[in-house]
Amino acid sequence: MRRLILGLVALLVALGAVAALPLHASAHALRQSSVPDSGADLPQPPADVIITFGEEPDPRLSSIEVLSTGGQPYQQGAAQAVPGNPLQLRVALKPLPTGVYTVSWRTFSHVDGHVAGGAFAFGVRKDPSSVSIPASVAGPPGPSAADIAGRAVLFLGLVGLVGGAGVATMVLPRPARAVVRTLPVAWGLAVVGTATVIASQARNAGAGLGDVFSTSIGRTVVERSIPLAIAGAALVLAFRGGDTRRRTAVGVAGTAGALAMLADVLNSHAAAGSAVAVNAAMQWVHIAAGALWVGGLFALLLGIRGLAGEARGRAVRRFSTLAGVALLAVAATGTVRAVIEIGAWDRLWGTTFGILVLVKVGLLLLLAGLGAVNRFRNVPVAARGVGGLRRVAGVEVMVAVAALLVAAGLVNEAPPTSEVARAAAQAPPSLVLDAHDYGTSVRMRLTVTPGSTGPNRFSAVLTDYDTGRPLDATGVQLGFAAPSCQSLGPTTLPLTRTAPGTWTATGSNLALGTAWQVTALVNRGSASVEIPVTVTPRVPPQTFTVQPGGNGLPTLYNIVLPVGKLQIYVDPETAGKVEFHATYFDAGGNGLDATVSSIKQAGTGGDLPLRQLGPGHYVADATVKRGTNSFDIAAVSGCQQLSSHIDIVVKG
Repeated sequence: MRRLILGLVALLVALGAVAALPLHASAHALRQSSVPDSGADLPQPPADVIITFGEEPDPRLSSIEVLSTGGQPYQQGAAQAVPGNPLQLRVALKPLPTGVYTVSWRTFSHVDGHVAGGAFAFGVRKDPSSVSIPASVAGPPGPSAADIAGRAVLFLGLVGLVGGAGVATMVLPRPARAVVRTLPVAWGLAVVGTATVIASQARNAGAGLGDVFSTSIGRTVVERSIPLAIAGAALVLAFRGGDTRRRTAVGVAGTAGALAMLADVLNSHAAAGSAVAVNAAMQWVHIAAGALWVGGLFALLLGIRGLAGEARGRAVRRFSTLAGVALLAVAATGTVRAVIEIGAWDRLWGTTFGILVLVKVGLLLLLAGLGAVNRFRNVPVAARGVGGLRRVAGVEVMVAVAALLVAAGLVNEAPPTSEVARAAAQAPPSLVLDAHDYGTSVRMRLTVTPGSTGPNRFSAVLTDYDTGRPLDATGVQLGFAAPSCQSLGPTTLPLTRTAPGTWTATGSNLALGTAWQVTALVNRGSASVEIPVTVTPRVPPQTFTVQPGGNGLPTLYNIVLPVGKLQIYVDPETAGKVEFHATYFDAGGNGLDATVSSIKQAGTGGDLPLRQLGPGHYVADATVKRGTNSFDIAAVSGCQQLSSHIDIVVKG
């Protein structure tokens, strides 16, 4: 017992250090970004839709649908994993006519087995904001009663199994038959709960019984079943032989129950996000310590029936010490995990997950208070009588069952940090620029959202230079010119007044990733002014897809560009001397008049020998090795600078 206490104290110290680590949680395979992006107005129809998720989705249990405003499907085939990026799913599209399209997605997480869903819209030569997404496809499904009930039964069974085995082997002088007889019941509850959880996951994912073992659900079945099978076999042996054999068998059953808890943890929120090993270890300690505390209390009440005098007092004191250490472990690990999964105070009462955490904390505090009453009032007199101990402990057991029900609900809710990370990833970054006129009479704060090439929302906040008060104007207009591209003529964008001193509009004037001279004309009659500002939009992050080769065809790497795409392949696809092909296509799939200035290979130094085979088609002689080979391509099309990077893995 002394070694156990010292070990748990050391664990608590380690957890204090872990709390300072930059950990973050995730849960459910939620959309982080997509190509096309939400709200995009495309000049040409895309060939496919690619969605990046926060967790690895199971492609066989996930789907992507692309629907017109009339409900006609335009996807071709099922969603497929993108080679080289397990977080992405791709679906090919039929030719899209002009219009607005809703992308409805549904995922089954390969990590925690949760189902998520959502939708977004994009347009082809049409503003997608003119169409609303149907509520029936706009949000992920919530947990069902079967989801929560199955998890609650599973928790009750495992808590009873681990807590009962812990008391029988570490607290009581010998494994009491009354305790040992409850373990098969707890094991049965764990089996029923496990079967319910797996069946619920399969039903939510739309998988039939024959599909289970061909998907990630099959891995879950194996991970959960093996520890339970070991526990069941050990319990059979626990009813044969003497006390020594019974104690060993019960200890094995309890250890197997703890491993079943670990299997559950590895298929839960703790296995998503960063530092999986640390998060999973903390969560495992949290529920195992809770099982020793709560499940052990019920077993203690049964086990001390056959004890009297000092033997009973000694057993009660042992459990009180064990429960106190377990309480500290539950509090420490629970606090760290809550900080990781919630992340901010306001999310405690502003989210369902946070409210459930508050309820659970309240129940645990009530348990701790009841435990304190027992420890300081009833434990010292346990050798003489346990009436008070039984009454208080009976209330503790009921409160503990309520806490387990709340925990079952928590497992099926996405943590707030997961939702916030998803929202942050989807929220367009903005360019914010401050400027004023030459006469220093008007200040302007111009916000450009998302701040990248293509469609943007421009918001100009105008204030008096000296007083800072909102400025009245009869009209505001933005003028755009690209000094580095004389062939691209100037454009204008009238803004609309949306609030005192605030003028906004949406336009695609920032067509290139170059420095733009933007001039705001503030019309105030004779007091009109011009405010110049330089805006350099971001180029959207490079995205690519891989088309596997075969039957004499090479693997094709397609990089999405602002003006179309770049298609790359190497021939042959084996280590040694190869030809590196780079071909540019416009949005319609036709050859793009692009000029490649250089192709560089990492680790070789200098440019590769380059020659042109046709319009936009260039080839370079290279030598590749087995493993990853990195290339950088620099090109220009009109006034558009095109810079691309590709990593090609050579296996042969």
